[in-house]
Amino acid sequence: MSGRVVFASGACAGLATVLVLMASASRRGRSHWRLINATSHWVHGQAAGSVSRFDLSHTLTGFATHMLGSLWWALPFSALLGRNTASSPRVVAAAAGTTLLAALVDYGLVPRRLAPGWELALRKTDIAKAYVAMALALALGTFCITERGRVD
Repeated sequence: MSGRVVFASGACAGLATVLVLMASASRRGRSHWRLINATSHWVHGQAAGSVSRFDLSHTLTGFATHMLGSLWWALPFSALLGRNTASSPRVVAAAAGTTLLAALVDYGLVPRRLAPGWELALRKTDIAKAYVAMALALALGTFCITERGRVD
């Protein structure tokens, strides 16, 4: 498992998903801060999904939680790739598989209090778009740091 892959793919996935979610919130006429704040619901309760302004307690907690979660999901993604040369299809398959697992765990297996909280601010279709962005960004992050598909 490469620390470079974990960091690059996790950071890419975290930033891509938050941008897609913020755009979805804005498109629906909601504050883009509301979506980030919703992720702090594990500390502040479900009311965090209604906070529409930037505030240190909700926004920074939500953003940090989201980015740490993205780095967490980059761990199994990197483990699926291994240390060997990774072909593009293998990277894409690992990204898709990891993202499907993340969605299943986030919205099917963990207690609601530990879910991302996006449902407090957005529709299911917006959440699905965020997971697609996650898969694409996991792969992109890997491609950005590899040379000819080689993950060292």
